[in-house]
Amino acid sequence: MHERDPFIALLLEVVGGFFGFLGIGWIYAGRPAMGICLLVGYWLLDWALGLALAIGTLGLWCFIWPAQNLVLGALSGYLAYRWMTRTE
Repeated sequence: MHERDPFIALLLEVVGGFFGFLGIGWIYAGRPAMGICLLVGYWLLDWALGLALAIGTLGLWCFIWPAQNLVLGALSGYLAYRWMTRTE
């Protein structure tokens, strides 16, 4: 069995988070329950809330939405990275 690289988990989470799919890095890190909860929960919240805000702000939210996903993906990726480095 090969060791999983914590940096890959961080990278997967940031890139996946940018596109609204948090949790991929957690699945890679060996925490599938956490990853699936983030994938389903954040996807539903992100798309429902994003759509409502985009309609309510006449589309202005669409300029903030990718930055929000990037920040939350980076935070979640950092936490996955820290979790992997603590359990080694």
